[in-house]
Amino acid sequence: MPRLPRELESLARMLAYLLGRRPDEFGLVLEEGGWVAVKKLLQALHEEQGFTRVRREDLERLAALIAPPPVEISMERVRSLAPPAPELRRDPVEPLPSLLYLAIPPKILALVWEGGLKPPGGREIVLARQREMALRLGKRRDNHPILVTVAAQAAARGGIVFQAYGEELYLVAGAIPREFLTLPAPPKEAPPPKAAGKPKGPPTPGTFMLDLPQMLSGKPEKGKKRDEAEWKKGARALRKKRRKGG
Repeated sequence: MPRLPRELESLARMLAYLLGRRPDEFGLVLEEGGWVAVKKLLQALHEEQGFTRVRREDLERLAALIAPPPVEISMERVRSLAPPAPELRRDPVEPLPSLLYLAIPPKILALVWEGGLKPPGGREIVLARQREMALRLGKRRDNHPILVTVAAQAAARGGIVFQAYGEELYLVAGAIPREFLTLPAPPKEAPPPKAAGKPKGPPTPGTFMLDLPQMLSGKPEKGKKRDEAEWKKGARALRKKRRKGG
């Protein structure tokens, strides 16, 4: 068998660790039988230095060139064969962390604010022990995820069942009520724009506009004051002239 290219050797070692030992360290939860979606595996690999360009074709080459193959690909899923996938699910053997974390897309913020967390599509809610891991997982779905803090110990006392997955993740099969969550309030909706007023236009021919405020105040306009002053001045001069002439 020809020697593997260096990049495939590195990929084989990475997959043996990621899928065969510590998927939780990369934010992955394996399905029954050790399967995980190829898309999710590639997302996790692309976050690691040296594996940002790995494609499905590289996984297929790896499976074809090594006997026995280190991985098995079936449709859109992949699993480790050497070593086989570990069983990481367990009941917590130590007290739960007081806080666990999840990062959600902004588009569901209002729903979570109102109704709490619900399992996506019938699957489990995946919570992280560390904020950084939660944000890492959130960015796989949205570039600007919103961090949600779960009061895990209080939720457990309230009847929520947590299952540990490896050392970094916790799983919840049911919903987590709003009372155990801390998250930012959704933005308020902007009020609808006011209806535009009736457009102003020139008066209809044959009509005139009444200045009601001016009429009610009893004060003449500035121009009218000047005209009135000139008229009074002329009238006084005329009366004076008549008296002299008479």
